Amino acid sequence: MFGMGPVETIVVIGLIVVLFLIFGPKQLPKLGKMFGKTMKSVRKGIDEVTDEMKDDDEAQAPVASAVGSSTATPAQTASPSAQPEVIVEPAPVTSSAAEAPLKCPKCGAVVAPGTKFCPECGAPLQG
Repeated sequence: MFGMGPVETIVVIGLIVVLFLIFGPKQLPKLGKMFGKTMKSVRKGIDEVTDEMKDDDEAQAPVASAVGSSTATPAQTASPSAQPEVIVEPAPVTSSAAEAPLKCPKCGAVVAPGTKFCPECGAPLQG
């Protein structure tokens, strides 16, 4: 029953019978409707929290990279009046050929670095 094992099926059927005996046939549709509305609101709340977390992560990513953009040497901080303020920015990170995505010579699919075989056609990759 719906991808459940025999034990789970028996438990679900038993639960339905117990609910039928407790609430009666007139109250079960109302109970099911309330349960459905509750599940819908729970899913909506979870989706909202997930979206807020994604937005927070996207907003914090540029801030984290901007924090490390200015560094001063100890000589610059020891006597600020003797030297003008110098802002040193880190060099841009360049990717080497080993880290760049590869293309399959047979089918042209983009393959992750370090992969030995193409996931699309199975052709062996060089490198």
